[in-house]
Amino acid sequence: MKKGFTLAEVLITLGIIGVIAATTLPALQSNVSKSAVGPALAKVTNTLENANKLIMVDNSARTLKSVCVDDSGADDYYACLRTNVPGADIALSDVSYKSYDFSEDVFTPESGYQVNDGATIYVTANPADDALEDVPTQYDGRYYTVYVDTNGYKKKPNALGHDTFLFYVDLRGSVIPYGGTLYKAYTNGDSILWEESCLPEGPTDGAACTGSVADNAWKVVY
Repeated sequence: MKKGFTLAEVLITLGIIGVIAATTLPALQSNVSKSAVGPALAKVTNTLENANKLIMVDNSARTLKSVCVDDSGADDYYACLRTNVPGADIALSDVSYKSYDFSEDVFTPESGYQVNDGATIYVTANPADDALEDVPTQYDGRYYTVYVDTNGYKKKPNALGHDTFLFYVDLRGSVIPYGGTLYKAYTNGDSILWEESCLPEGPTDGAACTGSVADNAWKVVY
């Protein structure tokens, strides 16, 4: 009667297990990553909104424009955030990323910082030169452009729609996910961008996926 297994049988079994692991672990890791992105993005969005409210309340101001200026009178929303966001103590600058600048495939933020949960926030315009006009009354048409990297600047993929997302912040402190329902209202747009460009089979516009996550109860559905 045969007892135990031969060395060949053990090696064959281990090989089969290895093949199964190699094919299933990437999918598992992807699912874990997707499940973590939505809550992380919601948390950072809430942090930004609370910081904006705190800036205006502490300064008895009606808009960020009236208080977020430097000694020369120029806009300095970044400095406002640096003094009002808990954990914003690690200053970052000149960090290059792929997939941000669609013309040069590189993105170098003007300024940014890492918050206490590991996410990174970058402010890239103070405020935008092409500020919007004729927006709904709940918004102020001038805006700041903010990128949020949910897993921090040191971790990949550093790509829009995967771990990096685009927001507008208007001068009343509203945080507006790009490409979603709020963005449509803010820009008086004709459609919700992510419904056409951030589909389940894969996004064609990673920036618009910010709106998809926000509109789907902070879940990644693509």
